[in-house]
Amino acid sequence: MTLSDERKLQVAEAYMAASRTNDGGALTALCRDDSLTWHNFDELEVSVGHTVKAMGWVHRVVPDATWTTLALKTTSDGFLWQSVLAGTAPGGALHCHSCVIVTLDDEGKIARVEEYLDTAQTKPLRS
Repeated sequence: MTLSDERKLQVAEAYMAASRTNDGGALTALCRDDSLTWHNFDELEVSVGHTVKAMGWVHRVVPDATWTTLALKTTSDGFLWQSVLAGTAPGGALHCHSCVIVTLDDEGKIARVEEYLDTAQTKPLRS
């Protein structure tokens, strides 16, 4: 990989900003057309379009959603973002730990996201 750690962190900051502000256009622009997001909780790979829709749903269901960064680190081929998603969900207070491992291509586009979270912590979303 030819990307500098500085460039990886620039992409990470843009990814986090798009997630926090529900900017589907910005998120899509960061990704390759064939980028996939894999979830640990269902072991499915989904398209960027699906990811944008899911992000919009979270913001609709939890209008005061916030992500607090616990760790942001570069990796050999991208970055890792560990955070806590919090807010007021239909079933009460939401406090969900999340970790995404993002793989970038040589141009700095997101090629793959692996998302890890504990579905027990998302129960307030479904209540």
